[in-house]
Amino acid sequence: MTIAPAVPTTKGEAISLVSVGKTYQTATGALPALVDINFEIRAGEFVALVGPSGCGKSTLLKIIAGLIPYESGVVSVGDAKPKEGRRDIGFMLQQSVLMPWLDVKENVALPFRIARESGPHVSDRVDELLDLVGLSHAASMRTWELSGGMQQRVALARALALDPGVMLMDEPFSALDEFKREHLNIEVAHMADTIGKTTILVTHSISEAVLMSDRVIALGVNPGRVVGDIAIDLERPRVSEMVSSSRFQELSNEVRDALAIGMNGEAE
Repeated sequence: MTIAPAVPTTKGEAISLVSVGKTYQTATGALPALVDINFEIRAGEFVALVGPSGCGKSTLLKIIAGLIPYESGVVSVGDAKPKEGRRDIGFMLQQSVLMPWLDVKENVALPFRIARESGPHVSDRVDELLDLVGLSHAASMRTWELSGGMQQRVALARALALDPGVMLMDEPFSALDEFKREHLNIEVAHMADTIGKTTILVTHSISEAVLMSDRVIALGVNPGRVVGDIAIDLERPRVSEMVSSSRFQELSNEVRDALAIGMNGEAE
């Protein structure tokens, strides 16, 4: 897929988390999920969150999206606190969660239907997004006719439908085979460069995080906390050949070392 010229788009928004904590109540008592989370993300920056299962990566995304509450600290997206239903935040999940009774174009238009928004501009916007993700030819296809990678492209276009300033991506490529995954990694990284959204990617893959992002934030477990914040100084746009470079391996090892510290119960 070749990324088309960018559609008119809202630029990214800054994100700030200061001393954020989250605790779940379980049958055996309180379970701290996140403790003293502090980081800033610049407008338009691409940041990956990596860490073992149970470190709170997805919980952090849900907090930023306003889907779940948090007990302590301050979170802001742009100039406002998180709030469910904000149009300036797009969310892409591990599974594409497409509606099988709708065709591709109707799936991308779904956020407008939910927002009770209609008019010629909706159709124009959907057409532009399908062009952006390279699926104009598939507009009338049913989602079950698409490959897994194509389904994730539809989900990406849908997440961008309302022109959010922030994109939250929760392991969106984990179900794909390695070749398709790396291919989409490059395409989405290029798209992020092109349209300038602030993007947070949750992933278990160190290679994916380094290949796509400007920074990798490593999280430790028991409880979830920041154990590393690694700047990725690879040139943009990213290309698959970078994976075999010595600098890529050095950066991957920095992330791996931070995660090892987190598994040992120490924070930076």
